[in-house]
Amino acid sequence: MVTLSPENVRAEVEKFWTAFTSKSTVQLAEFYAHDSNVFGSLSTRSEPGRLAATRREREYFGTNSVLRASHGEVEVIMLGDRAAIACYIFQFHATKLGPGGSRSAEEHIEKGRATQVFSLDYDGQIRIFHEHLSLPMRPD
Repeated sequence: MVTLSPENVRAEVEKFWTAFTSKSTVQLAEFYAHDSNVFGSLSTRSEPGRLAATRREREYFGTNSVLRASHGEVEVIMLGDRAAIACYIFQFHATKLGPGGSRSAEEHIEKGRATQVFSLDYDGQIRIFHEHLSLPMRPD
């Protein structure tokens, strides 16, 4: 049986961003528990985690899209032996190109904030049960 430790939570964070930037639809969706919820960096409401993964596929996983991400040190707060919170700063850059390079859009997040709550699912796998990605407020 898998157990939670700060080290394997950090490894899951790494795997999450690798799945995202390599545009792995199946792997990204499998990170989320069936009853998870997500607040995206620009969202005004939460959505189910697997729906968020599907939306990310539609938005970012085009064949001509280029994705890059990195993150800072991952602070892990253990909530017993079955749950943990990971908090960290991330950078995300996406160049989204339409078919044949017809449309281009770029997204750059330099100091995004991530909070992900990991727990062991009913099948003993480490899953994200809650995720909140946000941007720091810019002073006007």
